Amino acid sequence: MARPGVVILEMDMVMVEIANELEKSVRECLEDKVGIAFSGGLDSATLAKIAKEEAEVELICVGVEGSEDLEVAERVAEELGMRLHKKILEKEELLEYYRKAKETVNADFLKVEIMAPVYAACESAKGLGLEVVLFGSGAEELFVGYERYYTYWNEGKNLEEILRDEFETLGKRDIGMINKIAGKAGVEARFPFYSNNVANEVFSVPVPVRMEERELKKGLLREAAHFLGVPEEAVKRKKKALQYGSGVHKVLLKEVGGEF
Repeated sequence: MARPGVVILEMDMVMVEIANELEKSVRECLEDKVGIAFSGGLDSATLAKIAKEEAEVELICVGVEGSEDLEVAERVAEELGMRLHKKILEKEELLEYYRKAKETVNADFLKVEIMAPVYAACESAKGLGLEVVLFGSGAEELFVGYERYYTYWNEGKNLEEILRDEFETLGKRDIGMINKIAGKAGVEARFPFYSNNVANEVFSVPVPVRMEERELKKGLLREAAHFLGVPEEAVKRKKKALQYGSGVHKVLLKEVGGEF
C-alpha cells in the first residue's frame, strides 16, 4: 500500500501536468487579440489567466442588469488586471437574441436560453473588432462538473464511459451550436478545454478522484487553477449555469416559457 505522502505527490504531479496541457491548449487557440466569454467563474477565469500572458485579451460578460455574473466578473477581471466589456441585456434585446439563436440552432428552450447570451457575446466580440472568442465548453465533462454524474455513479452506471462519450460528442452538441452562432455573428469560437491532450491527462485520473469535491465540483481543475494563480474568488465560486448566472432564465421563462 502506497504511503499517503506518495499518493499526494503523485496527484500533485498529475495536477501540474493538467495545468501544463491547459496552458498549451490555450496558447494554441490564441491570436494576437482575442475575446473570452467571461463569467468570473472557474472555467473562464482559468482561460483568462493563461491567455493574458500571451495575447491582448478582451473579456466579455453578458447578463441582465444586476445579474450575478456581471457582478462577479467585474471583481475577478479587476483582480486579474484585465479589461472587461459588460453587455447588459434589456428584455427586448434578450428576446431578439433568443429568436436569432433559435433560428440558428433549432433546439428546445433549455438549449436556446443558453445560446441567447452566447449570441450576444459573439456579436459584442465582433463589435470590438475581434475575430476569435474562447469558450470554456468541455470543462464539465472532463472534470465531472454536473450533479447528474454523481447520480449516475450512485446508480452503478459506467461513469467513465459516459464522460468520455459526452466529451467526444460535444462537437455535435453544445460546441456545435456555439460554432453555428459564432459563425452567424462573424467570429470564430475556440475551445481550449476541448483538447485531446488535455483530455488524455484528465482521463488518466481515476473517476473517484475526479469526483472528490462534490459540493463545488471540478476539484482537480480548481487545484490546477490555484496552481496557475487564478483569483481565489473564481477558484472557489460554485458552478452556476450560464442561463442562471446571467439572469436570462427568469426573463425568458416568463416571456417564452411555453415554447419548450
